[in-house]
Amino acid sequence: MYSLLKRSYLLLIVLALSLLFRITNLDLIEFKADEGINLFLASRPIFGHGFAPGGTVSSLGVTNFPLINYLLLPLVMISKDPRIISFFIALINSLAIVGFFIIVRRYYNQTIAFTSSLLMATSPWAILFSRKIWAQDFLIPLFIPFFLSFHKIVIDKDRRYWLLYAASSLFLIQIHQSALFFIFPLTAFMAYRRTGISSKYSLVGIALGLLPTVLYLLYQLRTGCFDCKMILSSSERVSDVSSPLLFLRPFQIIHQGNFFPILGENVVYFAQNFPIAYFSKYIYYAEYFLLALGAILFYKLFKKVGFIIFPVILLPFIYAFFRLEPHIHYFLIVAPFLFLFLGTSLYYLISHKNLLVKYSSITLFLCVILVSTYYNYAFYETVRAKENIKGDYGKIFEQTDRDTKEFYKKYVNDPYYEEMIIASYVPYSLSHGDIGVAKMLYDSKETEENMTILEERLRDVPIDRRIHQELIAYYTRENPSKETIRILKGKSDLNPGMIPVYEEVYNLYRERGGK
Repeated sequence: MYSLLKRSYLLLIVLALSLLFRITNLDLIEFKADEGINLFLASRPIFGHGFAPGGTVSSLGVTNFPLINYLLLPLVMISKDPRIISFFIALINSLAIVGFFIIVRRYYNQTIAFTSSLLMATSPWAILFSRKIWAQDFLIPLFIPFFLSFHKIVIDKDRRYWLLYAASSLFLIQIHQSALFFIFPLTAFMAYRRTGISSKYSLVGIALGLLPTVLYLLYQLRTGCFDCKMILSSSERVSDVSSPLLFLRPFQIIHQGNFFPILGENVVYFAQNFPIAYFSKYIYYAEYFLLALGAILFYKLFKKVGFIIFPVILLPFIYAFFRLEPHIHYFLIVAPFLFLFLGTSLYYLISHKNLLVKYSSITLFLCVILVSTYYNYAFYETVRAKENIKGDYGKIFEQTDRDTKEFYKKYVNDPYYEEMIIASYVPYSLSHGDIGVAKMLYDSKETEENMTILEERLRDVPIDRRIHQELIAYYTRENPSKETIRILKGKSDLNPGMIPVYEEVYNLYRERGGK
């Protein structure tokens, strides 16, 4: 009975710390173009449009898979308020950490489970990537069934879990293609270790995992595989050289390394008002040593699954080979394993017979948790004070929401009010007709047939961004010509609602060498 209470008590601590900075401060959520376009795409069926066959456009110009749209749809049906949607995303991520704790406790031990879970629960990067309307914020929740199936296959020799492993692998890859660079080597190592691949269950899992791609594949067939061309030309859009920062990112993502670009110049305010949080960052450098030690110990202590360290170590080398940008979210897919390695090193040191090593390790662990907790508090207090962060974080949603509703207050009773609000979160640049998002949403023939209706709508509601986006997509499906600019200039002179369309098309025309 005591053991059961102790186990439940530890689980509740993990849950409480996971929730602490994830489901609070929702008025401060990060909300920029990526979050706006995801909300826009996911909500389209609610406003009477068809399901978007794809997601956002990646940094390589390729249209992403639509799985994020399907995951967000139930949340959007509950509420279209980004704060409420972010609450559910944060809650799902918190429960995922609890799931991680349970699995690690089952297959390793309670000390490793508790330490690794608390480190993940309080990690600033883990928190930042768990409360946004962004595809990558679903990586950790989808990682849990993948994590469970891996252990069921390798340790329990239960071949039925190849179904879950195959399906969850494909879901992870659809959420962010970086998962492929980890899952493929891992699966190769599993095959090399003769874990007993089940063709029957794997094929069923693959079929289930590919279900969300049906509309995407049909869209590619209909467009002559537009994104195939983008993939083939992607080498033109990657860096010329590999970044050495790729090898630093696995160490940084476990705490708050490279976090200051999020704050930008507001880091000065952060340092002045929260000097303890700013200068205590040096304690995290101890984790660099613990991570390396933990990987070695993990390989030695857990023979059946120790090979997992190899695909984790290979990941930055693979990214370097393909010359990918050193984005820190590319390492989210291996973050739970990094925390597992940290937990392993702490378990080893805490279990040490030398009392100095034992209590020093406990003290270090508690200090990291306390510093991380205070750091997160200081970060959100800085964000609250500054509102419009001069770094990657940008403007908080509360201010965006306030400004947007003030801009549209005249049309609060318009039947399209809610859709206009959501459309306003999408930059005009994502409406250009020669990129994936616009191609899959707008049919130029339908736009041409409805041109009179669309222009009349802009006479009545000149700020209807839904119409602006459709018309921009129509006029930019090919490089704008001087004749196109002349026509739009004439229309904008007669109809003020056409001015944003003219200006966006004209700017694109100038960017592409027009005179």
